[in-house]
Amino acid sequence: MKKLFNVVTALAIIAQLTSCTTTGTTLTFDDEKTNEIRAHFEDYKNANLDGMLTRWSEELMVLTNDGTVGLSDVKDIIPLHHMLFSEIYFTSPHSDEDEFYAETNTYPDGKTWTKTWYKWHATGNFTGNKVTNLGMIGFRWEDGKIVEENHFGDSAAFNSELTAYQQSLEE
Repeated sequence: MKKLFNVVTALAIIAQLTSCTTTGTTLTFDDEKTNEIRAHFEDYKNANLDGMLTRWSEELMVLTNDGTVGLSDVKDIIPLHHMLFSEIYFTSPHSDEDEFYAETNTYPDGKTWTKTWYKWHATGNFTGNKVTNLGMIGFRWEDGKIVEENHFGDSAAFNSELTAYQQSLEE
């Protein structure tokens, strides 16, 4: 029985290893693009829109749960985030002590994506709420610039803070 268990276990491991083959795909963690995204997050955290603009293509498209926007909209959204929230920072999804996770993948079709997983922390400037949201962003690169971002996360805190801001204008 033990021999049968060992054989089945070995076959399962072999099947898993061969099914996860990434022929032609490269994965890196400390390359130029991954480090650029780390700097991009720092620029966002510090409200440095000019720094962020150096990485974006003029054709940037950002896809979110709420729709798709281009570069001109993003130029307005980043300052809005910092008007609505303070004390913005990022941590690992698993620990508030660790840095967010980032990796860059280059696929056989030539497309390069840098992916990030994180917890976004902030304090609402109009509600005072302390906010923590899990998120993931995929950044697609072309000619050394970010041409596409896919944002995955909950926008409820942003929408709530925006509502509180709009109500403060009516008072």
